[in-house]
Amino acid sequence: MGWVGRKFDNLGSAVSGAGGGMGLSQAPAFTQAYLQRLGGHLDEARRTLDLVERGVLVPDLTAAERAQAAHGFADRVTELEATYSAIAEASPLMQPVLMLRHADSEIAQRAWEVFTPAVPVDAPSLIWTGVGVLLALLIYELVKSPGALVRRRRGRSGY
Repeated sequence: MGWVGRKFDNLGSAVSGAGGGMGLSQAPAFTQAYLQRLGGHLDEARRTLDLVERGVLVPDLTAAERAQAAHGFADRVTELEATYSAIAEASPLMQPVLMLRHADSEIAQRAWEVFTPAVPVDAPSLIWTGVGVLLALLIYELVKSPGALVRRRRGRSGY
């Protein structure tokens, strides 16, 4: 690889690393945005359950219908509580991983639509930045490897 090729390789490596680092550095901030939105859904589900149980919401239901509706809302409250607890009670470093595992896709989509990137200055954000840089560099090296291997074989065979 000539001088120009090495310079483009260095540029590609730097851009990949910076992009990966910047992207993953946002994982803790997005997780907090997701938790905030999830908490809002949980509060609303609890409120709706209470209103259904007291007969304020849809007052024309029979006792059996009310019990069935309350059971459905109670299941949703339990689901949201479990998700919220699993993420919120984890260490800040593991919260993004658990969010990916437990996230409600609709809530995550809505959180993403209003998410504003944060400047990473806390330890978990800096660690995620480092992980992003390393992953992006690894991916970049894997993507460029076949071309380097072909060039190396051509150089040895005299073509």
